[in-house]
Amino acid sequence: MTVNIVALFTAFVGSVILKESPLQPVQLLWVNLIMDSIASIALSTEPPKIELLNRPPQGRDDYIISRKMVKHLICMSIYEIIIVYSIVFAGEHFYPEPEEKYRYTRKDKPYVFPGRVEDWDGSPLWSIYETDHGASRHMTNVFNVFVILQIFNLINARKINDEKNILDNVFSNSTYCIILLIIFGGQALIVEFGSRALKVSPYGLHWSHWVIAIILGFTTWGANFLIKLVPDEWCPQFGKKKKNPLDDEPNVLGLRRNRTQSFSLRQPGNVVKEGSGK
Repeated sequence: MTVNIVALFTAFVGSVILKESPLQPVQLLWVNLIMDSIASIALSTEPPKIELLNRPPQGRDDYIISRKMVKHLICMSIYEIIIVYSIVFAGEHFYPEPEEKYRYTRKDKPYVFPGRVEDWDGSPLWSIYETDHGASRHMTNVFNVFVILQIFNLINARKINDEKNILDNVFSNSTYCIILLIIFGGQALIVEFGSRALKVSPYGLHWSHWVIAIILGFTTWGANFLIKLVPDEWCPQFGKKKKNPLDDEPNVLGLRRNRTQSFSLRQPGNVVKEGSGK
């Protein structure tokens, strides 16, 4: 759910402000594949633990999305959106580009050439080079950082009750570890060899870009630890609480209850006192 929130926000805001989404449709398909399918399989293979026997049963009136879920969804989504859009809107001022030939007209500045279609004043930016060079390294880094953040947050998702040690018994589940490596390997292949077919830079990324993406991924673990310190009571609760069907008079069960009560009052020995309301 965190992936979908960040992806939808990124695509919507990018389309409105930049006239083009930083995440291309084919890239979103890959994100949906790895996070909605493969990652779900990885999490579902977690072996049962004895601690589950100590967990109290869920009430029938419990909300589908609990306060704890809302806390992690909102806070982690905000954190990832800040990282992604910092690179989208200001990457040309701080995100490094070690290879001078890919700086184009900004060879004196050791940062990525902006991959936005137009500048804020409407003057063309990457649109000048798009025909000859395909997707920019700037937006390829945005896509790569976004996916790496989700891979590391997949490890956070192993623990759902605010446990502090997210790596507890992580290597005991070989299926989970293999799927995690498959996802990371698939992302590396797409970014380095996907070229125009997958809307990434035909020249791939510099090794330093991978180091930065992985470091940013590690920061999600720290953010997750801080989020766990936030009291659940501070967060809203989404959904509609179930009602007891016997509390609703117009329905069939309510009518049946009324008929049962009326029949019992008519039995011998059940005296109805005037004014008693019974």
